Amino acid sequence: MIEIKKEAIFTLAGCVITPSDNSLNFKGCAVNIADNQELSSDKISLQPKFIELLSYLARKYPNVVTREELIENIWEGNVYVGTKALTNAIWHLRKQLNPLVCQQNDSRTPAIETVRKTGYRLLIEPEFSPADLVSQPEVLEIEQAKVQRLSHQLRKGRVVVIFSLFVITIAIFFHLYQDNKQLKKTELLQLTRAAGAELYPALSPDGRWLVYGKGKNLYLKDLQTPTNTPKRLTHKETSELRAIWTPDGKALIYPSRDVKSGECYMSLLRLDSHEVVNLTSCYNTSSALDISTDGSSLIYIWKGDSEEYSGLYQLDLTKKSVPQRISCSMNCDYRDRDVAFSPDGRWLAISRRFGNISEDIFIRDRSTGNEIRLTQGLEDIRGLSWHPDSNKLVFSTENSSTRSGYLIDIYSKELTNLSVPGFSYPKFAPNDTKLVFSNYVKDFKVAYLALDQAIPSTIFPLSNAEFSYRNPDYSRVNKRIVYVSNETGNNEIWTSDVNGTNRRQHTDLKRRVAYPSWSRDGSKIAFLAPDDKNEGNKVHVLDLENDGVSILASSYLDHRRPTWGANDEVVLSSTDDGLMAFSLSNKLPSNVTPLHIRLSKLIDGNKLIFTLVGKKGLWTLDLSKSDEIRELISVDDFDEDYNWVVTGKGVYFRDVHSKYQLINFWSFNTDLITPILKLPPNSLHPFGSMSYVPSEHRVLMTLSEYSKRDVMLLDHKLLH
Repeated sequence: MIEIKKEAIFTLAGCVITPSDNSLNFKGCAVNIADNQELSSDKISLQPKFIELLSYLARKYPNVVTREELIENIWEGNVYVGTKALTNAIWHLRKQLNPLVCQQNDSRTPAIETVRKTGYRLLIEPEFSPADLVSQPEVLEIEQAKVQRLSHQLRKGRVVVIFSLFVITIAIFFHLYQDNKQLKKTELLQLTRAAGAELYPALSPDGRWLVYGKGKNLYLKDLQTPTNTPKRLTHKETSELRAIWTPDGKALIYPSRDVKSGECYMSLLRLDSHEVVNLTSCYNTSSALDISTDGSSLIYIWKGDSEEYSGLYQLDLTKKSVPQRISCSMNCDYRDRDVAFSPDGRWLAISRRFGNISEDIFIRDRSTGNEIRLTQGLEDIRGLSWHPDSNKLVFSTENSSTRSGYLIDIYSKELTNLSVPGFSYPKFAPNDTKLVFSNYVKDFKVAYLALDQAIPSTIFPLSNAEFSYRNPDYSRVNKRIVYVSNETGNNEIWTSDVNGTNRRQHTDLKRRVAYPSWSRDGSKIAFLAPDDKNEGNKVHVLDLENDGVSILASSYLDHRRPTWGANDEVVLSSTDDGLMAFSLSNKLPSNVTPLHIRLSKLIDGNKLIFTLVGKKGLWTLDLSKSDEIRELISVDDFDEDYNWVVTGKGVYFRDVHSKYQLINFWSFNTDLITPILKLPPNSLHPFGSMSYVPSEHRVLMTLSEYSKRDVMLLDHKLLH
């Protein structure tokens, strides 16, 4: 079957019709243009629709073409327009083509015949170029092709239907699974109810027994008889707090320190015989540890005597061996804080502290040693545990004084809030999606001790609001207190008057800020906040004139609590190179002393009073004679890092005892220490601060409000 191209050029009695330019060329035909007044030139152009109509009639020659077909194909089925336009086009075509008919047969027969009640037919036979003729399949071939195509589509349709049913089935099951997860309730069960704080809980492999630390001992609770009194596992001669189960559930491993000698050992307690075996030395009783699922390797945090920082050590339990350090040991930018084996044995999860206020989670491939960072810019991580599928981690973080639990996928790094307040130190039950955690809810208050009373009786919160306030510092010039508050959901810098009223928020950094310190003229406040990478901290300065915040130039990763120099032109902060003076004009920092100072106060221009890293006592240094360090309060009487303040007459400081705390006063004149107030244990936070208000004769401090910490069993819908 032959078909003609739509754009094909053709001739009618020698006249060339070219559809591409809508032209009729009479140059080669037998018509004498000069004698025919209807033809004005050799070549004429017609409207595109006229040429399209003529071409259609030529391709259908010698057949009659209905008006409906012509309107459908030439005018796209627009009957209203096409009816009149078709008649008009036929008239114009006849006008141009009739001379060709007359030339051929000398009659008045029109070039295009009107067939009554049907349509039109071209009477002049068109001639087409062979190149414009297209071979088309015959009817049988077309029908066979249709059958084959339909058969193929039918087979394809079956596959599509089957696949669609499969997808729909999977979607239904997934939808029902998601609905079940959404409908499932998160269940919490309180496992301990005794007074005090139960910490670092861990379930036995069979889920029956719960071990936890309390005070300075380990306790074992039978969950099948929950009303029975928990059993104390360790002795008063030693101090313990954190334990893990061996995979067979027959023994516990934990760090234990001898109360008298101070020696610390990683110990194994066999529960059937109560035999204790010392495996290796330990760092402290709260150091993180974990055991591989096959029981062959113990990993833990330890610090040797000659090492600057603690780190990860691995001990082979299958033979007598020496622990091997597997983390950074020199010039480290971080400190390892917690660790956990994945159930499949492939990964180690590690939490690391960068500087003083930034912490993040990494995973290490045990076979290659390669590490992947999972988080960026967390604050304090309070425990982590692997999900049984080894693809996810659950961890706790303290953000702006509030502890929360999160689930993180180690491959997508997607973070999901579990929305469980007080979530601390989680531990999955082996081969189970349930976990135990220590419920921790504690607020901090800025409080004061009125020293003008004859007999100081207690400390009073400056505010009874539901938010946390901490680390106060008083400005004599402004008569205002600066402190850190989480009132907005983030720790920010706030100030108030001496009575805690007329409060004002000064920063909106939406990240952790800490340890504010007034300049001497009261115009600025120095504080610490994370750096841009959340891998350390920088000294920030708040200018109260415009509430602008600037960052002091420093190449150091970590800075300790800031204090101001004598003329307010520099801020002093301790680094790895000792105490440095950081200029407000961005000059290079200068070294004040190579001593590793924890907290310092500059008195009378040149007199520096400070505590040291890793050494007890309160010390003083005349900066004009920087090599002459002198003990101000002896190491026997002073064992405090941050909770102390210098006044014109002496030093107020916290003194910690096993069952209580004291606020003491040491006098410059007499060199004697006088107890001022006795407080319950844990009343003052170890990382708090003190400040003195001369006009009110008050000492400001951070009060750590007492709260119970119970062990909870969590069955969370997102963990299934």
